[in-house]
Amino acid sequence: MAAALGCGLAGHQVLVLEDAPAIGEVGAGVQVAPNMVRILERWGVKDVVIRESVSLTESYIRRWDTGKLLGIAPINKSFGDQYVVHRADLHKALFGKAAALPNVKVRTKSTVITADFDAPSVTLANGEVIRADVVLAADGIKSRLRKQLLNLEEDIPIPTGDAAFRVILPREAMESDPDLRALINTPRGTRWVGPGRHIMAYPIRRHKLYNMVLLHPDTFGSEESWTATASKQELLDMYAGWDPVLQKIFNLIPDQTVLKWKLCTHEKLETWVRGSVALMGDACHPMLPYVAQGAAQAVEDAATLAVLLSSLESAADIPQALRLYQIARKSRAEAIQGMSQTNRNTLHMPDGPEQQERDAKFAMISTGGENPDKWGDLTIQNFMWNWDAEKAAREVVEANCKGARVRSRL
Repeated sequence: MAAALGCGLAGHQVLVLEDAPAIGEVGAGVQVAPNMVRILERWGVKDVVIRESVSLTESYIRRWDTGKLLGIAPINKSFGDQYVVHRADLHKALFGKAAALPNVKVRTKSTVITADFDAPSVTLANGEVIRADVVLAADGIKSRLRKQLLNLEEDIPIPTGDAAFRVILPREAMESDPDLRALINTPRGTRWVGPGRHIMAYPIRRHKLYNMVLLHPDTFGSEESWTATASKQELLDMYAGWDPVLQKIFNLIPDQTVLKWKLCTHEKLETWVRGSVALMGDACHPMLPYVAQGAAQAVEDAATLAVLLSSLESAADIPQALRLYQIARKSRAEAIQGMSQTNRNTLHMPDGPEQQERDAKFAMISTGGENPDKWGDLTIQNFMWNWDAEKAAREVVEANCKGARVRSRL
């Protein structure tokens, strides 16, 4: 939907082919980092996205068993606000703005099965063939078109061995307890870190909901899905012995409301593009949640494509524009994928000397010390949050297209 909005605002005729039977709410909380906010503001959709958001001011890091405060990391506002929202609110804002454009159409119940990379065209499950000037494949980590684009006999996402529970609690359930009321009232992210596991939690929807993502070994054979559910008992067993404050939260969770999500990754791809077809989002760079950049990187893809596809002399130049998209995006997205995996290892350290050394660093954050949590590290934040995807796209055009037909008409 971000690609539809970006390209639609640039004046292109856009058709979105959506597999789902209807557009509805899905998922839980998501972080809207400054590098995404920058794009949303230019598209005129920022105010709608953040209307029901919370702007985090700090992050607390707590020990897993006692809840002891290990460190406090202020949110660096020099790059902009770090908003947290319900994923459905982000999607609704993008969808509403894009679908309102006269040159953007959205079709549900339209499952794409194959693509012709040169025509280009796609074939739907019902046999319908749809032609276009360019095809952008945003079909996720289980992408069908990625397998075709790379001529792979098998293309199966790689399980990381981890999974996540997702939980959302309403304000009414928490406000009678002073410990829990403080959690939902304060614009703060809280991490509980422990052996092989960690929890990230924060309020969303203007403090009306409390969102939690609980990451742990995948011992239950979780499904790679946004809608699979777990039993409450699975969660209680996985986090037995954790902070008593967490146990109070867990006791409030209604059964059958816990979402579970298998964390998978994918090997780096040789290419993201073929002919007039390009992969984007999780189809080419699935992100683990440990630095909270999955949504932001997909929106950066969209913004880059919107800029480059608006820099053409003619449709014949689309393959060249898509090659520039890969130049602009691939190394950055893959670097952030690597940071996420590194951060997972840091947050999930077993108790022992390395964990004690890490915790000593957490204690020094508020005095300017290094933050072992890459999400809160100033150097990493500068790399992730200070990036301007549209500016980078224009620079790629200027650096690679001297004398070529693709021109910077921006």
